[in-house]
Parts: sequence; C-alpha cells; structure tokens
Amino acid sequence: MHRHNKLIGARAALGLLALVVIAATTACTTGSAAATRPVAAATQHHTYPVSSDATAHPALSPISASFISASTGWLLARPPCAATGCTELRLRKTTDGGKHWFAVPAPPAPASVAPGSPADSVSQILFANARDGWAFDPALWATHDGGATWHRVSIHGTPVLSLAASDGRAIAAVGRCFYRGQPCGFKVYTSSVGTDRWLAVPGSAGTGDAPASVVASGRSGYVVDSRADLGRPVLLAGPADGSARWQPLANPCQGAWSAPLAAATGGWLVLGCGTEPGAGNQTKLVYLSHNRGRTWRRLTDPPSSGYLTAASIGPAGTIFLSGGRSDVYISWDTGRTWHTSRGLLSADISDGLAATAVTNTEGFVLQASLYFRQVWFTYNDGHTWTPVTVR
Repeated sequence: MHRHNKLIGARAALGLLALVVIAATTACTTGSAAATRPVAAATQHHTYPVSSDATAHPALSPISASFISASTGWLLARPPCAATGCTELRLRKTTDGGKHWFAVPAPPAPASVAPGSPADSVSQILFANARDGWAFDPALWATHDGGATWHRVSIHGTPVLSLAASDGRAIAAVGRCFYRGQPCGFKVYTSSVGTDRWLAVPGSAGTGDAPASVVASGRSGYVVDSRADLGRPVLLAGPADGSARWQPLANPCQGAWSAPLAAATGGWLVLGCGTEPGAGNQTKLVYLSHNRGRTWRRLTDPPSSGYLTAASIGPAGTIFLSGGRSDVYISWDTGRTWHTSRGLLSADISDGLAATAVTNTEGFVLQASLYFRQVWFTYNDGHTWTPVTVR
C-alpha cells in the first residue's frame, strides 16, 4: 500500500475499540452542505520536542495520525478536556518520523467525541501528499495547500464513515449509522486527489451493522462492513476511480463480529474475522491474499486474548493486529507465528490500541484512552517501541 494509506485506519479502528467493550457503535450525524470560510494560515510554527515544558505546553491526547513517508506525518489531537470541554482540535506535523512536532492550522471543526456530536465535527485525519489532506468522520473538511487553509466539503450531505487514498485517487464510504445491531447503509464515492468533486462508485452500496471501512492500494479500492448477527461480512472491490462496477470478493469469513481489512502494494490483503467478544477474549481468524482477494490462505490463529478491530500490513509483509483489551500481535513471517513486544507493556490496552505500519521498518500505535497521551513509534519493524508525548 502507498505510505499515505498506512494511517487509515488507526483512528477508524480506535473508534471501534471502545465500542467493542460497550457493544455499541458511535452515532454518525448528518453533514451540512453549507460552505465555511477557510482558516487563515498560521504565521509561526513552534516545535515541541518531548522535553517541552509541560506547564506551558500540556500533553495532547492523540486521536488520529497519517504519514506520507517515513519522515512526514500529521497528528490530530485534543488538548486537556478541563480547558476546552473535550471538543477543541489541534493539528501537529512532524518531518523527522515523530521525534519532534510543530503546530499547523487545524480545520475549524469540533472533535467528534460521542453520539450526537455536531454535524461539522471530525475524528480522523488523512493526507495523500504534502498538499492534499482531509479531516473527516462524520463531516468532511479538505485542504489543498498543505493545511494552510481548510474548507468544508459535502458528499450529498451524508456523513463520511471512512476515507482512503492511493495512486492519485481518494475513496470515501458514506452513510448513516446509529447503534450496532441496526442497519447501517453505505455507499462508496471517488474523487481525484486535489479536487472536491466526488462521484458515486457503481456497485459499491451495501448494508451492514457497523460503519463501513475503505482501503485502497494502487488503483484498487475495497470496502468491508461486518454484521452484528455474526453473518458473513460485506466485502466489495473494484477500480478506485469508479471506471467499472465493484463486485463482491471471495470472502473467507463465514461470520464475523469485526472484520478489519488491510492492503499492501502488489495485491496483498489481510482480512481479520473476529467472532463475538466476551470477557476480554475473542476467537480470531486471519486470512491473507496475494491476488487482490481472488483467493485466500488462512494464517495461524492469533492469541484469543483481547479483541480484534485493527489490521495493518507493511510493504515488507509485517502484519500488525490490535484492538480493545489487546496487546499488539506482530507477525514477521506472513502469519505463521505471532509475537508481542515488551516495549508496549506500559501502553494502555484496556480502552484499545491501533497499530499501523508506515514503511518496512516504521510504524506507530495510538491509544484510545484520553488519559494515556503518548504515541508509540517503532523504527525497527515492531521489535522495540518508543513513547512520544506531543504538545
């Protein structure tokens, strides 16, 4: 997968992690088509290393991250709730792989923190390149000047559930969701990166019981949605530009409560099938495809401890699995064996972790908890991890 897609999901997965514990999905509110004046560019950039003064610059609570290379990435975060009511957003950028961060203009939107959040709120960030990026879920805000200014975008007034980008195209799953166990309709739209013209993808509509998730790799796009009744997940694929009708993929999941999907360059896909969770445990099945989902191979089952809501595969084939109440399970041999890292022992697994591979060697872990404010980085393919506090 292209590096800018390695985020995708970190925050999308975190949105599900707490829901696994309480068995209810975050409500998706209706977006507004009204345009909003862009935010003026900041006149100064301030770099905040890990050792910054905690009083002058309190630690932020990261909620989403996106990297376009091993060095360049963005972090969407919230300042301490006592000062802002938990809805104010901050945006930080790094150019050295997460070691130092500086402030850049955030979209003029509140954070989406609970069911019933404002229609213009967001909870995720994605950049396709140095200029083009989006803040989304449920609203959609876009920048085409590297974040100097942001403007509101409407895809038929429908909440954006998930977003991915690859090879000059962006795809979005849009729809309205209420609570897990009730129908959650979705449809995929596509846009050329750098524009705000979104077109419906033929054959991409469906109904599941959780917010649908999209991934993209090369010129291909995929959408997956699980079912609360443990039925077979919806799994569709097709050209990311919508030039042909999307079709159902061969689906190895007979039934799944959660179905995280990840893609890598060369047609590699990883699909997780998590059965109904309970008492901190979940039976997890994981499948690997090397031909864009035409055929699948079942991998060794990961440990039953914890819940499976996030999957990521790096360019070299390293697989990360993560979720609520779970360690990060790592495979360096395409799923034959699974390992954990002692470097993540102090990460907060109770509310949930979401691990994302960026390059052959670099990756990061976000924590769902607002009270554990570190981002964890690896620079050696998941063997060791370093906590970074962003201010």
